[in-house]
Amino acid sequence: MTSMVEDWGTARERQRRRRRWKWVAAAIAVVALAPLVTTFVLGIVEGYSEVADPARAIRTRDHAGYIAIGIAMLGALVFNLRIWRNADEVERQQLTAAAAVTGIAALIALPVLSLAQKPLALPNPAMIGWGIAIAALVATRIVQRLRG
Repeated sequence: MTSMVEDWGTARERQRRRRRWKWVAAAIAVVALAPLVTTFVLGIVEGYSEVADPARAIRTRDHAGYIAIGIAMLGALVFNLRIWRNADEVERQQLTAAAAVTGIAALIALPVLSLAQKPLALPNPAMIGWGIAIAALVATRIVQRLRG
């Protein structure tokens, strides 16, 4: 509720600031707890697989990298959804165009890299393809911001 002294705009700005700090606190908590949870879960999985068959032991370093990329992508998605919520029509059009560029980059890069996996000895072409798509998204957003 707003008081007689505080107008609507001030109350709304205070609520926005409070929500922003809640998101910052949640992001800090996720970043701080993700390595602990990841290590715990992968330790259980690795311990289980070593007990069953030592030859099939899971290399946790590879999986930790994938989980870190997944957390980064989830953070980017949440960040973009927050931007979308606060955006007007022009900004939403720019975000839609950037998402389209990302999709086209992924649709082109993933099959090409899958075909080039053996000749170029790529360890994981899908991760490289998604990295290219994310780089296309970031580059598109930077160009859009520079243009105004």
